Amino acid sequence: MKMLTEIIRLYSKFKGGNFMDTIEISLILDGIDIFKLQLLRSKIANLTSPSGHTFVDVLEFSRAGNLILKISYPRYFTGTNVYLIRSKKECFRVQNYFCKKILENKEWEKCIVGIKLLRVDIPFIFIMDRRFYSYKNIFYIFAHVYNIKKTKAKSKGFLDLITDEFETIIYSSNGNSRKDCSNKLEIYNQYKNLKGKVKEEIFIRINKDYPDFKKRMRLEVSKRINLRILFSIEDFKNLDILGKYFYDYKKYILDNVLDLSIIENLYNQWVEELTHKLNEEKYSKNFTYEIFILQNIRNLYDYEIIKRTLKNSISNRSTRENAITKVRKILREFEVKNGIMVLNIYPTLLKMYDSINECDLLDKFYTIR
Repeated sequence: MKMLTEIIRLYSKFKGGNFMDTIEISLILDGIDIFKLQLLRSKIANLTSPSGHTFVDVLEFSRAGNLILKISYPRYFTGTNVYLIRSKKECFRVQNYFCKKILENKEWEKCIVGIKLLRVDIPFIFIMDRRFYSYKNIFYIFAHVYNIKKTKAKSKGFLDLITDEFETIIYSSNGNSRKDCSNKLEIYNQYKNLKGKVKEEIFIRINKDYPDFKKRMRLEVSKRINLRILFSIEDFKNLDILGKYFYDYKKYILDNVLDLSIIENLYNQWVEELTHKLNEEKYSKNFTYEIFILQNIRNLYDYEIIKRTLKNSISNRSTRENAITKVRKILREFEVKNGIMVLNIYPTLLKMYDSINECDLLDKFYTIR
């Protein structure tokens, strides 16, 4: 308990990072009757960690006659996914405990032929300096980048219809947001996501234990694992899942939504389009920058785009600087009124890039002895 308290204290100071979340596995079964299968399902679903938390969900009994399980690494330690797994050592601890209690149990070992790894989810955490919804324009920019990188991609946002605010955004490789898609990036407000899932007293305790919890933006990469390998129980105990997939998952985010060269190309494209539109409208009788900005605000993801447009469109320095000042004032008022970031988008993109790029494993050289 003392060690866990110290870990929580250290994590309360972190500025973002990468963490292990869940895996899906298939228990390959042989020679098990329906009664024994139900008993095995119950044993797994009710298995608790040494700290008293369930951490394995039985998802289904497959057509092939195997059990599909989801193992949550953070739930093993604290019962929720708020706890942050940053080391391979912690992952091995969870896998070894599961094998010891279930797979190596004499009651079941004759029925379990092997284990297949089906899916791995690794989240990255970005610490926000404002509300999740304020990042709406960044999520739109991510969608444009993702669609360029993935030919059949589809981006979906899930809204709270009462507040009209995004809660979850999914960037999927094949347009499918369900678990059966091959790879996807899910970004969500972890605070709001968990609030409705746990009891009030637990939620209060979580906020006390993790002071940064309300500021967490969770960027979770999920991939289906197409390995044909059947792992033995011993192999699975020592399988370095976090070490094997972490760097690939980190690259997935940097390449598919935070590719700065693609973002720059998009900015240039949007500036060119907006410049053409401004040049057509600025000589009209009732033209004002306020009306122009508000009419086009849906596609004006960043003040930087508007600033470059004004530089292209207005040759007189004094007139241009006055226009930039007016536009900045309009956008600042828009931010205050609507709670959507417009003025500091590009610096925030750079900050997010650095946050993900600097992520590393706490014990990347750790191996099972």
